[in-house]
Amino acid sequence: MPFSNPSLNISPPYSVLVVEDSTVFTLLYEHFFKERGVLTTTCLTLADARNVISRPQQHFDVALLDNHLTDGEGVTLLPMIKEHLKTTAVIMVSANDDADFFLRAFNQGIDDYALKPVNMDLLWLKMKKSVHQRRLEKLNNEQREALNQWRDAELQEQALARHLIGAMFAKVRSDVDAIHYWVKPSSQFSGDSVINCQGVDGSDYVMLADAMGHGLAAAVSLMPVVPIFKAMAEKALPLSNIVFELNSKLTHLLPQDRFVAVIILHIQPASKIIDVWNGAMPPVLVLDEHGKLVKQLNSANMALGILPDTLFSVHPERIELVDNQRIIMFSDGVIETLSGDGELLSQEALIPLLNMPGKPLEGVKKYFNIDCPPASDDISIVQIDTHNILQSSVTYKPNQIAQQSAFLIEHTLSGAALDLLDIPGHFSDLLSKQLPLSLVQKVFTVLTELYMNAFEHGVLGLNSDIKSQENGFLTFYEQKEQKVKELTIEHRIVLQVQWQSDLNRLEIYIKDSGHGFFHDNIESTNFSKSYGRGLTLIEHLADSLEIIAPGNAVRVVLVGSD
Repeated sequence: MPFSNPSLNISPPYSVLVVEDSTVFTLLYEHFFKERGVLTTTCLTLADARNVISRPQQHFDVALLDNHLTDGEGVTLLPMIKEHLKTTAVIMVSANDDADFFLRAFNQGIDDYALKPVNMDLLWLKMKKSVHQRRLEKLNNEQREALNQWRDAELQEQALARHLIGAMFAKVRSDVDAIHYWVKPSSQFSGDSVINCQGVDGSDYVMLADAMGHGLAAAVSLMPVVPIFKAMAEKALPLSNIVFELNSKLTHLLPQDRFVAVIILHIQPASKIIDVWNGAMPPVLVLDEHGKLVKQLNSANMALGILPDTLFSVHPERIELVDNQRIIMFSDGVIETLSGDGELLSQEALIPLLNMPGKPLEGVKKYFNIDCPPASDDISIVQIDTHNILQSSVTYKPNQIAQQSAFLIEHTLSGAALDLLDIPGHFSDLLSKQLPLSLVQKVFTVLTELYMNAFEHGVLGLNSDIKSQENGFLTFYEQKEQKVKELTIEHRIVLQVQWQSDLNRLEIYIKDSGHGFFHDNIESTNFSKSYGRGLTLIEHLADSLEIIAPGNAVRVVLVGSD
């Protein structure tokens, strides 16, 4: 908010209006002020003064008023001066030393007074003091007005932001009896948010997000998350797809010092499984029907918006969906807020609060609303009742493909295009419009792992063993960055995808220009030695996996369920 800041050591020249009918005094004033570079305008009568004061855009720093004039009293000019010369300091000059007179004059707006015969040096000091005070008042008024304008604009912006953020998040919160949450912001805007959507297959997606920082800046960091999460969750896409897309978007949109920690659950009642992805959040707790902790899922991933796609792990942890359990998620504000006794809430102390009788989360709310002073961090907690999830679940029957279809897609990429194009995302978007849901949920993960293995290990020749060394993650990334710069047209990847609807069968073939790994006498079953955990994961998801000698080509078959 800009403010003018003129020097407070105000110095001449001044412009002075003299209203005086004595020729002796007018000559005295004019001579004295001329020596000091003061511009003087002299009026001998009230009529002359009114004419000068009423001129448009007239300005004087000081008005010297004699009270006893030939056509009336100078004090009668005060209302007109206040109306037309709002910043002009007024000094009343009079031979009348009656205190009551000057009190009335002060009440009508004069700044100071001088008695005749006038001590010019003393008058000069009073003039400078009055002008200085008037200019300070003007500056204060301008700053007060600017502050009021800034405050009004800020309130309007906050109201608009509250409306937009509230409307956006309201669209992605399904009314599910099994999902209870509570968010306590530390300011007008919360950097914590709970979002839940239901997929077309009847599964539930629940995300607890905690953006770095507090207030509006943190809340704005969450805004790109909402439409992506909603669109992908409603299509019942795999959790790995959603995490990948969220990280990719936030990495490009957020400043380098901003990130979003999240826990995302994909609850699938039909399969009785829950996929959990925890990125830099406190552990997910699983409580049994007696309120006892039976499982704890710690974060194994970085927050969203930090790592590039090539270094970011999207693989969730899978647990069984068991009846009569509670899944608990919470932000770090829960365990980092001091109580009235100056103590932090431990995880062990949190569980009894969750087990208190009454409505869900009532014990937690009471603790933070009554037992704790105002928190400096946002507080959020989610409780999911598995019994209600299972009771309210619906059986989903995928749409049958009325017509048979088949296609073969082949892409060959060379040089810099290998790193610049999002091939897994491109193929996944295309295939999601053609394949049954049972395959769509796998294909993104399989394509991503196949492509990254072919690119990083096949084309670039990197080894995953580097990551297990001290600072190995950074070393791996630095080596990759250097090798990407050395890519030529000879470096290539061929990717083929073939679909046969009558067999419900998808075949993916990928071949890179690398030397393969069989030449190093590495057994084909020891995938993690050279290729990291990628092919091991694919082997788990695929119906068949074939490594083609010398190890630079892979064929994967996925068969959809009826």
